[in-house]
Amino acid sequence: MIKKTLAITIENLLYGGTTTHLINLINNRNFRDFKIIVITNRDNKGIKQIKKSCNKHKIKIIYFDSYNTFKSKIFLFKLLFYILKPILFVFSVFQMVFILKKIKFDLLLADCGGYGDFRSEMASLIAGKILNSKKRYLLIHHCYTRPKFWNFFIELVNIFISLTVTKVIFVSKATKDSIKKNTQLFKYPIKSKIIYNGVDIKKIKYKKLSYFETNRRIYKIGMLCRIEEYKGQLDLIDSFARLTRQEKSRYKIFFIGEGEKKFLSKVRKKIDFYELRKYFKIINYINVDSFVICKNLDMVISLTKDFEGFGYSLAESLAVGTPVISTNVGGTKELLNNKVAQIVKPQKIELITNLLKDYLKNKKKWKKKAILGKKRIIKKFNSEIMAIKFHNLLLD
Repeated sequence: MIKKTLAITIENLLYGGTTTHLINLINNRNFRDFKIIVITNRDNKGIKQIKKSCNKHKIKIIYFDSYNTFKSKIFLFKLLFYILKPILFVFSVFQMVFILKKIKFDLLLADCGGYGDFRSEMASLIAGKILNSKKRYLLIHHCYTRPKFWNFFIELVNIFISLTVTKVIFVSKATKDSIKKNTQLFKYPIKSKIIYNGVDIKKIKYKKLSYFETNRRIYKIGMLCRIEEYKGQLDLIDSFARLTRQEKSRYKIFFIGEGEKKFLSKVRKKIDFYELRKYFKIINYINVDSFVICKNLDMVISLTKDFEGFGYSLAESLAVGTPVISTNVGGTKELLNNKVAQIVKPQKIELITNLLKDYLKNKKKWKKKAILGKKRIIKKFNSEIMAIKFHNLLLD
């Protein structure tokens, strides 16, 4: 059988769910039918993990310097970038034409994390159309993010993509609903499919990590996500501050992820305001399998305030039998239910406090939920199911 070449464009900055998804997809045995070329921006921090984790499946990586992302502390430079965004996007289309023209590929997958602004994945789909590639797929992980400027121009791009894309893939119904409601991507009838993210179910050998060394009587709670306002780290600090001194002494909280300096400073100030420094630890990044991290924790918490495309850290936690607390936002409502997890509405500070109290009294009840959760993940949200669906769709 002659292998099909799959070109995957992905523009990303930080390691996150989009990276995990791509790793789980590439590493699955069903993707041995494809030769894979990943086209990504040079400052994508997640690409190192992709190269490390996908070493068994030989992939070719092509780097580019993105015209659609720009970082500067100087206001005038940032303003100039926003003014020139539509022009820069046109440049990125020609950039993608140049890159794609040099490689031979059968299928194009634009793997898009946050959708709503000018992105290189969108540019690659237009480039694919210009080059008359036969099959062009758009994969969207997250909800629509309204751009600060140029909304009209972006909607024109969305309409054009709706006329050129072969099929749009969503990781949850919530993601599809958000895009359908807030963009012109469905202005004209397009084919779409929901394929839930899948966890790589495998035997996890417990490995004690020095990051989490504590007294045996202390329970370790982790938030595995970017440290950002909407992710809810501040809500957990507020909730934890309401515990009694004795209850606090039974916990150690770990924020595991990257974040902007400004918000990290805000987090540290709030921790200091409540005099909680000895109970909290911020870890920028741990270069080990996320399953091992979840296995080292007694509980994983996700307090996203508005939308979560899927919730990989929650699925991975349950896959190793670690209890979870999660807000009922976006795709988490499709991943979780009350039988397998503790679910709360966003920013319910007092309720989160009560759940932390309850864990200290009823740990066995929480563990039973996690066991049911593990069965649910294995049955419905494993990478084998995900990869088979992608494989069949791409070769249809």
